[in-house]
Amino acid sequence: MKLLSIDTNTKTIKGQVFGYMTGILYLAPADYSGRNVCVHSSAGCRFACLFSAGRGAFANVISARLRKTLAFFKDKDGFLNDVRDDIKALVKKSAKVGMKPCVRLNGTSDIPWHNFGIMEEFPDVAFYDYTPHKQRMIDFLDGKLPANYSLTFSRKEDNSQACEEIIKKGGNVAVVFKTIPKTWEGKECFSGDDSDLRFLDPKNVIVALKAKGKAKKDTSGFVVQA
Repeated sequence: MKLLSIDTNTKTIKGQVFGYMTGILYLAPADYSGRNVCVHSSAGCRFACLFSAGRGAFANVISARLRKTLAFFKDKDGFLNDVRDDIKALVKKSAKVGMKPCVRLNGTSDIPWHNFGIMEEFPDVAFYDYTPHKQRMIDFLDGKLPANYSLTFSRKEDNSQACEEIIKKGGNVAVVFKTIPKTWEGKECFSGDDSDLRFLDPKNVIVALKAKGKAKKDTSGFVVQA
C-alpha cells in the first residue's frame, strides 16, 4: 500500500524552495474510522481539522485514508514495512532532483511514531510533527526523542496551561489565529504558513497559522481571535 503523499498540497510544495521534498502520511483523524488516532484531540481541533480540506474533500481520498487507518490497526507490522518502503522511495526521488527528504507521519493523526524505530532507521531524513501531547513534547525538549525528530506543540481551546509550560521550557507552540498578531503571550509570532518545514523554525516562538476552511467558523476558542 502506498502511504506517503509527496508534495501534494501547496504548503508542502513551498518547502521545495528551501530544498526539501516532503512526504506526509494522512490518516482518518480522531475516531472517524472507528479507531481513535488522536486521543488528545478536542472538540475545537476536530471541527477545524484539515482532513476534508483540499483534495481531502474528495470521496476517493477520504476512502483511501480510511483504508490506511484500518490497515494500521489490522496489520501494524505490514503497515510499518510499507512506511519504510515509501520513505526509501522518497529518499531516492529527492536525491535525483538534488533535494533533501523530510517526513511528517502525523499529517492528520497523533500517533507516537517514535516508538516504532523508524526514525532511527533513517538518520538522514528529517521527521517532524505537530502534537497536543504534553509529555511527548516535554520528552522532545528534554532530548529523549530521536535526534532527527522535531515536534511543535499544538494549542487547543482546552490546553492553555500546557502551552504556558511548553513556552517556558523553550518549545514552539502552534496557534491558529483569525488575524495573526506580531506577538502572542509575550513571544514573537513566526509564520507557519510560509512552509510546512517546522524543524527549520527558530526556537521558542509562536508558530502562527491563519484559520482556514471550517476553522474560520470556529466558536470553541480553538481559533484565537487576535
